[in-house]
Amino acid sequence: MEINPQCERCTGCSGSEDQTLYELGHMDDKSLSNLMNECRHSMKGLYEEAWNHASQRAQEKRGNMAAAMDRLRDLQENFSYKLLEELVGGEDMERLLDEYLGDEERKHLEEELMMLEPTEEGVCAEDIKKSLQQYIEKDLVEIDNDRIRITPKGSEKLAKYVLRRIRENLSGFSTGTNATKEEGFGVAYGFGRRKYEYGDEFYKIDMEKTLMSALERTGNKDGSIRFEEEDVWVKETIIDTRLCVGLIVDESGSMNGDKIHAATDICMALSELTTKNSRDTMKLFLFSNQVREVPYWEVLNVTFSGGTTDIRAAMKKFRTSTSHEKADKQVYLITDTEPNCEEGRYVGFEKASLGVMKEAMAFQREGITLNIIMLDTTPHLRQFATMLAKRNLGRVFFAEPKDLGTIVVEDYLRSKKRLKNKKM
Repeated sequence: MEINPQCERCTGCSGSEDQTLYELGHMDDKSLSNLMNECRHSMKGLYEEAWNHASQRAQEKRGNMAAAMDRLRDLQENFSYKLLEELVGGEDMERLLDEYLGDEERKHLEEELMMLEPTEEGVCAEDIKKSLQQYIEKDLVEIDNDRIRITPKGSEKLAKYVLRRIRENLSGFSTGTNATKEEGFGVAYGFGRRKYEYGDEFYKIDMEKTLMSALERTGNKDGSIRFEEEDVWVKETIIDTRLCVGLIVDESGSMNGDKIHAATDICMALSELTTKNSRDTMKLFLFSNQVREVPYWEVLNVTFSGGTTDIRAAMKKFRTSTSHEKADKQVYLITDTEPNCEEGRYVGFEKASLGVMKEAMAFQREGITLNIIMLDTTPHLRQFATMLAKRNLGRVFFAEPKDLGTIVVEDYLRSKKRLKNKKM
C-alpha cells in the first residue's frame, strides 16, 4: 500500500517513528544484518542515527589508539634513557634487552594497539541495534540475537498509523452502534424506562418498575397487588449488532512483495477498527495448501509459506471457527490466483473450484457474506470470482495492491452504516 508523505507537524515527533516502525514491519527478512542494507536505501532517519553511532564509535577508537600510542611512546623513551644510563655504567646489554622484551606493560600496550588497528569506517550491526534502542525501550520491538520482532504494542501502534493513512483517502464515514432487525443477539438495555405501548415485546417489561408502580397506585392493604395497563413499564433497548470480520489472505508464492504487504496493512487497519467497536471481532487466516489462524499482532513477524492454493479449506476454517458466534459475519477473501488444491493435494482448477462453490453455498446457508478481492484480472479468474460472489450474494472487487486498504476499510464502514440504518 502506498503511504503518502505527511508533514511531521501533523503527528508530532512520532511521525518518523511510525514510518520507521512501518518499514521495519514490512521487511521480509527482519534481521539486523539485512536491516544494515535496507536502511541505506530507506529509513534514512534510522540510518543517520546508526551512522552517528558508528562515527562516535570510530572517534572513541581513534582516541583509545592515540592514548595507547602515547603511553607506549613514553615507555619506550623511558627505557631508552635507562638503557643509555646503565650502558654508561657498564651494565650487561643482553640483560637490559631481556628486561625490555619481558616488560608486561609494553606487551599489553602493543596488544591493545593491534586490537585497535584502523579499520574501514561504516555502520555495523551494533550501530543499528543502538539506533533501535528507543523502540526497544518503548516495547515496540524486540531483538533476539540477529532477529527483530515487532511486539504486540508495536503492532497496535502500527494499526493506528495505517488506519489513519488509509482514512485520509476516504470520503468520510462514521462508525458507531448498528441497528438491526435481529434482536436475538447484540441487545443491551439502556438506563431509560417508559410506559408500555401497544406492540411492545413482553420481554422488555421492567418487572421491578411495574411492581413498584402498582404498589404506589393501589397500596398493599389486603396483601394483593392489582395491575393496570398504566402500571406497566418497559426498558428502552439499544440494539447493537456485533460484526465478526474474517480476513482470509492467500500466502502462496505469487502473493509475495506488494500484495502480501498490502494485505498486512488491511489486517492492521481492520484490527484497529474492530477494537474501536468493542463488540466487533476480527479473525485472520493465512492459507496456501494449508490454513493457519494468526493473531493480528503476529502477522508482522510470520514467515509466509508459499505453495499452492486451497481456498475451500480457508473458507471452511473461518465458518467452523465462528459457528458459535452470534454476529453479522463478513469475510474478505484476498487472493491473486485460482483455487487448485484440496486437503493439501493439488487437484487442479476445475475440481478445486467446485469445492469452493459448495463452501460458498454453506456460507450462504449460515448467513456469512463473502467479499472477494481479486488481485489479478485474468478472464477465467474474473468469471470464477464473479460467479462465486453471486452464488453467495457477496461482492467481488478487482484491485491493485495500492488500493486494497481503501477498498476494504471503506467497505467495512459501509457495512457498519448499512446495519445502523436498518429499520427496527
